[in-house]
Amino acid sequence: MHEIEYEVRGFLTVRNDSLRVPLSGSLTVRLDPDSGRFDGDLVLHPATTVRKLFGVSLVSSTVDISPAGPVSGRMDDDGRMFATVTVDAIIAAANVGGLTLINGDTCRTATHAVVPMQSKPGFDLDQGGRLAGRYHRPPFTGCGRLTPLVNLLISGPGNAAVIDLIPVAS
Repeated sequence: MHEIEYEVRGFLTVRNDSLRVPLSGSLTVRLDPDSGRFDGDLVLHPATTVRKLFGVSLVSSTVDISPAGPVSGRMDDDGRMFATVTVDAIIAAANVGGLTLINGDTCRTATHAVVPMQSKPGFDLDQGGRLAGRYHRPPFTGCGRLTPLVNLLISGPGNAAVIDLIPVAS
């Protein structure tokens, strides 16, 4: 087994909108060089997004994306990395105009989201690089009276994930 550690930087988009949820964390990949298959442990830090109008914060939210299992994938003969991760999302906090609307860990996806990602040809595991993919975000539950609005705004198709894997020097 060949093990590689990466710093993760990237973002998620929300339903074809310009809103980007920043991603940061780490990924440890364990590769079987004979088969090209791998699994890995992904850790993502909570992220805060802010929407401003004329420089004033209108809406802010803190989102916690947590893997529901290991990342799995493979490398193909053209040097493309294919990876899949299953995640849960929690809206840990949401504020509008300074008023707290959501606080805690109950506003979360009702089921796991499956996020398939791939690189362009020529990906080098030792050098790292970019992976991207589109996915469907499941409905949210536990957001109180805001659950229908949350689902209208952020659940469904048209979401994207883009991450850069940056090797960590050992």
